[in-house]
Amino acid sequence: MRLIVSALAAMFLLVGCQQDINNEYSEVSIQDQDGQVLVTSSDFKGASIDENQGRVLVTANFKGSDTAEEVTEQHLNEKIYVYLGDKEIASPTVQTVITSDSIQIAGDFTKEEAEQFVDVINQ
Repeated sequence: MRLIVSALAAMFLLVGCQQDINNEYSEVSIQDQDGQVLVTSSDFKGASIDENQGRVLVTANFKGSDTAEEVTEQHLNEKIYVYLGDKEIASPTVQTVITSDSIQIAGDFTKEEAEQFVDVINQ
């Protein structure tokens, strides 16, 4: 479990996630360097927020058990881009292949921003 959490945190380290949380967002997506959409909100079955030592983490579970593995395997050592609506909120480099059906997103975002991200997935 620690390996998965560490790998996911490293993969989805959010950088500079300052956004106006009053905006309404209706979609979450992950895209490759060319702007091709790899996954959207509809690919997730749910998400939740965890707080650990003052850090807010988002855990998102995929509907398909192979989704995370396929995306990370195809884009290993490449940047991918995480969007909330049309706002880029992260641009991690895929550093390992994830073989579970969930990802954990850690970053420099507020609890309110994380709640908005989770709300979009849980719609």
